[in-house]
Amino acid sequence: MIPKRVKISAPGKIILSGEHAVVYGYPALVAAVNRRLVVNEKFEVESEIPIGCGMGSSAAYAVALAAVRAKMRGPKLDLNEINKAAYETEKQQHGNPSGVDNTICTYGGYLWYRKEIEGFKVISKVESKKGFPHLLIHNTGKPAETTREMVECVGRKNVGKVLGRIEGITRLFLKYLVDDKGVDLVVAMRENERCLEELGVVSDSTAQLIRAVERVGGAAKVSGAGGRKGSSGIILMYHSDMEKLNCFVKKRGLETFRVKLGEEGVRDE
Repeated sequence: MIPKRVKISAPGKIILSGEHAVVYGYPALVAAVNRRLVVNEKFEVESEIPIGCGMGSSAAYAVALAAVRAKMRGPKLDLNEINKAAYETEKQQHGNPSGVDNTICTYGGYLWYRKEIEGFKVISKVESKKGFPHLLIHNTGKPAETTREMVECVGRKNVGKVLGRIEGITRLFLKYLVDDKGVDLVVAMRENERCLEELGVVSDSTAQLIRAVERVGGAAKVSGAGGRKGSSGIILMYHSDMEKLNCFVKKRGLETFRVKLGEEGVRDE
């Protein structure tokens, strides 16, 4: 029996570490955020997630759409089936996605994600009693390039050593999230950003802004596919003394926002 009212929401996401590397079998650490996209039975969409900037807008839509269709067939939401259907939609949109975006938008929380080969993925929920520290998010703007173009750009380069370094950093982020012992988050974020710049997914203007954050003692990194020509999507900003970062942001006139990490995945509304 088809339900009379269907309304589904899925969260946006941020990649804490592992973007681009995750396409080639390296791990990524990702988190669902409390900005959501809603689809109803008439397939109308309402969204709080910025489009095309690295927060998983297309994946949230693919997941919510798959869930609406599943709900119209029966009352129970099978998360595995929803994730599979959303992944197929993402492949049509992006060419060779890792599947990490649709997976975190489906299951929510914090996830450790690794695609070993097509059809076999390691997905582990990460439990954290304390959660991740406060991050400021600044949207540098929608990149001129699509996610597909950025993935293809990286794929044409010999970047194995850089991807290996990113894996090491991703493991540091995981350690920080789980036990926070001996991990300097500022150092880890800065090194992560350097790796992304070596991959060629950070524009000059975005890199200059990130250097300015570093000069006041903080760290920042692109989160998502990035962009080379002008804007690079969202960047995550962190400082051990967030008041200093807030002063920097205010002085620069930057628009920023905070999100709650580890939020619930796809759900009925």
